[in-house]
Amino acid sequence: VQEIVGPPARLWKDATGAFTPQAAGFARSQGLKPEELIAAQTPKGECLVARKTLPGEPASKVLARVFPALVAALEFPKGLWWEESKFHFARPIRNLMALYGKGPVRFSLAGIRSGNKVRGLACLGYKPVPIPDGSRYARALRDRCVLVDVAERREALVAALDQAAKRSSGTVDKDPALLERVVCLTEHPVAVLCRFDPAYLDLPAALLSTVLKTQMNFFPVVGRDGRLTADFIGVRDGVSEGQKEVQEGYERVLAARLSDARFFVARDRETTLEAKAAKLAGVGFQKGLGTMADKAERVRRLAGRIAEELLQDQDVDSQAVDAIARLAYADLVTGVVGEFPELQGAMGAFYARADGLDEKVALGLEEFYQPAAAKAPLPTHAEGIVAALAGKLDTIAAMLGAGFKPSGSEDPFGLRRLGNGVARILLERQLTLPVGTLIETAVSLVLERGAASPFDAAAAGREVSEFLWQRAESLFLEKGFKADEIRSVKDGALGDLARAFRRLCAVHALRPDPDFAAIAQAFKRASNILRQASWNDSSHGVDQALLAEDAERALFDTLCRIKGEVAQKVSDGDFEDGLRTLVRLKPEVDVFFEKVLVNAPDASVRSNRLALLDHLVRLFRSVADISHIQN
Repeated sequence: VQEIVGPPARLWKDATGAFTPQAAGFARSQGLKPEELIAAQTPKGECLVARKTLPGEPASKVLARVFPALVAALEFPKGLWWEESKFHFARPIRNLMALYGKGPVRFSLAGIRSGNKVRGLACLGYKPVPIPDGSRYARALRDRCVLVDVAERREALVAALDQAAKRSSGTVDKDPALLERVVCLTEHPVAVLCRFDPAYLDLPAALLSTVLKTQMNFFPVVGRDGRLTADFIGVRDGVSEGQKEVQEGYERVLAARLSDARFFVARDRETTLEAKAAKLAGVGFQKGLGTMADKAERVRRLAGRIAEELLQDQDVDSQAVDAIARLAYADLVTGVVGEFPELQGAMGAFYARADGLDEKVALGLEEFYQPAAAKAPLPTHAEGIVAALAGKLDTIAAMLGAGFKPSGSEDPFGLRRLGNGVARILLERQLTLPVGTLIETAVSLVLERGAASPFDAAAAGREVSEFLWQRAESLFLEKGFKADEIRSVKDGALGDLARAFRRLCAVHALRPDPDFAAIAQAFKRASNILRQASWNDSSHGVDQALLAEDAERALFDTLCRIKGEVAQKVSDGDFEDGLRTLVRLKPEVDVFFEKVLVNAPDASVRSNRLALLDHLVRLFRSVADISHIQN
């Protein structure tokens, strides 16, 4: 039974008892007569309702429409058509089995008619066998070398890898991403222990690992010292027959790939990293934003500015920072990174060590692109932190300034990932930096060197600041804080995210306090009064002689008594205790708003009371602007 809500019931008939045009039109649109409509209560009030009984259909008939639609809804990065109907799919469809109960569901898709038979692993030539009902499906395919259940297949793969590793010289590197990929590339995984020429172990470990994992989908074997060994494990489909031939094939094809890798490394080492950096003038960064040489120069100058700020609190090797920023993009012109873009940074570090550069420089180059993902490690060394921060800030400032903004789920340039990286570095490395000034510097450097067309520097700076704050907000939300709590600490937060985080923790911890909601409302009232009075004279002192009411004198005395205590706690970073002290002002604040008229007729009294409220508000804002807190 289906019910469709129409116009209000009062429009069913007119004063003469005839059906109105609205009722007649609604009935006609539903295939009914006006007299077949009923009046019923709905969330919109009493309305006309068309009640229709839809006849049922056999489930197999419905499923014959549903099943092909489900298959057609599958999406792939690349789809092709393989037969005359031009149905797009990642691979040719060879067989379709569809059951309802014990009977097949009949339909055609991609030139194949469905039935009740399965084939098993294609390469082993199994003949189709009928499946009497769905409960037999997984077992029948398991007997024909197809593990249907993904969890079962993953367990089988892990067990096969562990078994093969027992005959090796170490333990298998079960990289989660590689494991997932191989689980989805195989139907009945069988592990094959292989070995490559140990002479290739002199290649960079990151390059070796990438060739094994990315190019070949092989699992590296790691020795007790944590280094790669010459053993590796390949995974085939099917049964454990002809393993020797498969092993030789895997070893032969890997040898060819490693030979290519050695060639690229040897050719790259014919010139120094400094010489490679000079070639960046011929590499574009982004249309309208100059070359990679321009970007490297911007990052070098911005990194120097950051290093100057950090030198006040910690030891930073400015010369190493300069070298890292200057050489950070040099490996982009190497053969290895051209073949394996994911090795940028790692190869720069390798070539820096080969050139005999300072280890601080090599480590900084290695860490330059960190964090590579949301939960990935951050740079750990001061010089690498500075350069990584500068590189990300420059990209964000350049791209946003030039109008390349993320929209919705679209972020082709990975700006959100870079913004998350900046926020995480500032927060987790507890860096106190004048972020607003650094953003201005980054924007001005883009305009000075790189931007083909000028843009509004002030607007770009505001956009970058807001973008970075949004990324910080997302990090805080992931940690379980509420949006209104986060807004309460926004003021000045980017300059010291670690401090803002402690302020946020204080608000979150005190929020359950019975008095917190009430004091937050009172604070909001005080803030509104000051805003409506256009009060901006924070230097205006409170004149005790003008405090005529007991309530305002009590509030002033309490503020004077706790001001030093709160200031000390805030200075020490004990924001929770400082806020708890302020929450205890509730009785005095309640009485003040109950007994005192702030907008007194006498101008001097009114200003004095506004100054008193300003005193209260500024003391609270040293921890958080709790006017943002919702009930």
